[in-house]
Amino acid sequence: MLVTRELMSLEEKGELESSSEPQEVVTEETPAEDTDNHQDKVELLFIDGNDERIAQAAWTSSTIELTEDRKSRVAGLVHTLWKSGHTSPFEHSLISFRLVVNNSTHIQILKHRHLSINCESARYRRYRDDKTYIPDDLCEEWQGLLLSATESCWKLYHRLIDDHEELGLEKARAKEIAKFFLPMSTQVEMFVTFNLHSFFHFQKLRNSRHAQREIREVAQKMWDLVEEAGNFRHAMEAFLLYKKED
Repeated sequence: MLVTRELMSLEEKGELESSSEPQEVVTEETPAEDTDNHQDKVELLFIDGNDERIAQAAWTSSTIELTEDRKSRVAGLVHTLWKSGHTSPFEHSLISFRLVVNNSTHIQILKHRHLSINCESARYRRYRDDKTYIPDDLCEEWQGLLLSATESCWKLYHRLIDDHEELGLEKARAKEIAKFFLPMSTQVEMFVTFNLHSFFHFQKLRNSRHAQREIREVAQKMWDLVEEAGNFRHAMEAFLLYKKED
């Protein structure tokens, strides 16, 4: 897993500072160069939950009241829960992202069944923007060829919709057919919500050296944004500490 930050020991960290109230986050991850519009994008929208909520879920059999003594035990409990495979308490916290990703990454994300996903639809209206992903590790000549080919596909997409009457098609049907002209480099917008358990599962599979570069980079951006928010400091430590190596 390509997480750049090293684990810090619990003794080196301050007191847990998080709220159980839903938290709105407006931090957007942008490509290295703002002028490059052909990279996938990740935006963290909301976080609802934190380490304390995980502990409260685990303490349901006794009481969920968070006394000062119990707060001091949150970190250890969260580590114990994850290490022992008692993961249901992690499912009570939610994380939502807005993504703009290429179709290949879009399809791979859809394979994760324990996510809530809404995707931009081009069936009921045409795409708002001609969004295209261009791999930045492709040489400049072939980047240009891919962009040119994709722009030709977008022109045919719009032309079919605009000329639907001449082609004897209803506009709704023309929009359905026009999508077949678009290549895998087409980017679509997604609204994706994980619970924390499903987020860690996604990270294990997609933030891995075995994953395709594009979805690996999306997963890393997600991780960085959630880590920066700080809600799940102990849970993220536990995930890294006890995960099996690739």
